[in-house]
Amino acid sequence: MRAKYITGESQDAAEELAVKYFECNREDITFEVISGEEGSSWNLLAMVGTRPEIVNQNASFNVFYESDGVYLELYENRGAGSPLDSFALLQHLTRKNISGLMANAVQELINRGFGRMRVAAPQSEYVYGEDVEFQVTNDEMTAFAILLAPEEGGPAISFEMVLNKLRNEGISHGVDQDAVKRMLESKDYGESKTIATGTLPVEGEDGKLIFHFSTDQKTGRPKEIANSGGRVDYRTLDLFEAVTEGQLLVTREAATEGKPGYTVKGNIISQKPGKEAIMPRGKNVDVNPEKTHMFSKCSGMVQFINNAINVSSLYKVNGDCDIGIGNIEFDGSVQVSGAVRSGHTINATGSVVIGGGVEAATIIAGGNVEIKGGMQGGDRGLIEAGGTITALYIERGTAIANDSVFVDVCIKSNIESGGSFVAKGKRGAIIGGRVSVAGDITANYIGALSNVQTEVEVGAMPRKRARLQALEQEQEKLAGEMNKLVQLKAYLSKMAGKLDQEIWDKLFYSGEENRKIYEQNIEENDAELAEIKREIENATDGKVHVLNSVYAGSRIIIGSDTYKVNDDIQFATFRYSEGQITYGPCEKSKGS
Repeated sequence: MRAKYITGESQDAAEELAVKYFECNREDITFEVISGEEGSSWNLLAMVGTRPEIVNQNASFNVFYESDGVYLELYENRGAGSPLDSFALLQHLTRKNISGLMANAVQELINRGFGRMRVAAPQSEYVYGEDVEFQVTNDEMTAFAILLAPEEGGPAISFEMVLNKLRNEGISHGVDQDAVKRMLESKDYGESKTIATGTLPVEGEDGKLIFHFSTDQKTGRPKEIANSGGRVDYRTLDLFEAVTEGQLLVTREAATEGKPGYTVKGNIISQKPGKEAIMPRGKNVDVNPEKTHMFSKCSGMVQFINNAINVSSLYKVNGDCDIGIGNIEFDGSVQVSGAVRSGHTINATGSVVIGGGVEAATIIAGGNVEIKGGMQGGDRGLIEAGGTITALYIERGTAIANDSVFVDVCIKSNIESGGSFVAKGKRGAIIGGRVSVAGDITANYIGALSNVQTEVEVGAMPRKRARLQALEQEQEKLAGEMNKLVQLKAYLSKMAGKLDQEIWDKLFYSGEENRKIYEQNIEENDAELAEIKREIENATDGKVHVLNSVYAGSRIIIGSDTYKVNDDIQFATFRYSEGQITYGPCEKSKGS
């Protein structure tokens, strides 16, 4: 539909002017009188179109360049027609480049909704061509383009012109030139098209350690005999892995820096560099100067305990450890095929395996301890292990393990474990004494029908806390030594050229060597401190699992609460919740 406001000296004169303007018959025009009376000018709205088009016409506008000025005409919507698109009108006026456009007059006419108003002084009409406008998301990761339609006879916009406009808008990264070409070819005016995409940063990968031996926890856990109803074979255990001299143990892969990202406007998005892996501490190992490879210094067995790699040789005793053998102190592991008699001591930096039983003796190991025949301690027997302790039974003895403890029966003994305590087997019982562990306690029975006093505690780590205190004191000492080295370096800087060069060099290189050693020690201590603090923070996570019965007379301690068992309780799991101990059905089964 076409429309035009017409002014004439009379209604007939105005209608005649409309016929000339639209170049059609009078019958093809629908007239609507805006104003007029005899003796004055008449203002008509002339419309050309079908009856349905006129009845339901959309609001529209038109601009006329006349001798006395530029005029804007608005035609209101009718019936089911759409209201005026003010944005489209203002965009059209902007693109027409009308000089001296009177914004107040335009707004007044928009508010009125229809009519004709002079909006600028006389001037030549500018016919605009295709154009493009851009939108960038708040995070500057995506840019969109909207192709604007030209007026009739207006020129098309070129590919080079679009690229130049992108540069002027600061959109410089991730521009999809093919998408720009497709937009210009498709002529989908008014549709938003993605034409530039930012690049997300590539985060750096953490460095990692590749172990060339099994680091599975060497718990010494006995294997269950197939189809035996839960019986286990205490002679078949996983204790250590053999290595040869010069064997590659660990490879350290360096962290990567990653790559920065960029917004569509070329702004850098910083990446997070990877964190370097730290080569573990070790004994009887060699590390290359770049700290990328660790090798075994000798043949023997390798263990990974408490974030340290230890390679140690094996000391074997065929028979009993008795007066004919004497006490054993060995930098490595010890294997005794027989028993360890009362009064004897075995002190090994590695693991200790006893084929028979242990009487009132002392067994100290940096690794795991396995006693196939159990311990009859006579209230004087002691077992200390940096790893796990596995024994058929422990009676009237003391056992302290940094890791877990596995027994069939524990009778009137004092047990301390940095891991868990498991009493499972034919009996699977804790009878009398005290068991304190950092992790969980699992047993078939706790206490006895005779109501013997039995105490179990989870979340207890006195040795861990002592180690934490020792490490913190060591860090303070190392910090003091590092401060002395800083003072030495400052002194040498002042004395350069004044002090005898040989003495100066000796002090300087000695200080640098000590600095490297102290820095490595501080780094290793920090890692161990973090691990111990994490374990202490989770101290109340431990649980006590009773697969059969916990008898009256037993005491269960978790965190700051103590539960006194006054009546026998069957098949239960005790846990710490909101400051007190509660229990429910056992979370473990006899086969688990």
